[in-house]
Amino acid sequence: MGESLWEFESPLRHHTIRFVSETPSPENLDLIVLRHLRGFPDELHRFSNAVKQAHGRSAVDLFLSRPAPPDSFLAALCRAVRDGQDVVTAVEAADLLGRPAAELLTPEAEATLPAPVWGTGRHRLWRRTDIVRYAETRQASAGDTSGRSGVGPPTAGEG
Repeated sequence: MGESLWEFESPLRHHTIRFVSETPSPENLDLIVLRHLRGFPDELHRFSNAVKQAHGRSAVDLFLSRPAPPDSFLAALCRAVRDGQDVVTAVEAADLLGRPAAELLTPEAEATLPAPVWGTGRHRLWRRTDIVRYAETRQASAGDTSGRSGVGPPTAGEG
């Protein structure tokens, strides 16, 4: 015989090494959309159905390949994520500002908040940078001396 029973050719020798790219993978796009859907149960249900039906492709691409009404919050969110825009929903903006989401829906708040990039009412999307800049400006104008950044809710040990 002469051959060792312990020598074998690895089945992995033909696999190529993938390098990390700047473009998110389809699974990452889906996870980004899912993260944004906190506080939107109907949209979460619709998107989770697309995830189940995607069968190896991006649920974002699957969802956008289907007809959607022009005022579809979920379609706008999927387009923004696919295009690489860093957006926040009303729920996420409220978290960044340390306020309840309902406060962002008042006429007074709408007059002072940055213009959304898409939508009306609770189905709005803002650029994250616009909301963070607004929070910093608001904190600076309030003369906050607590030492907090003013962005986000207080953490353990603060407040």
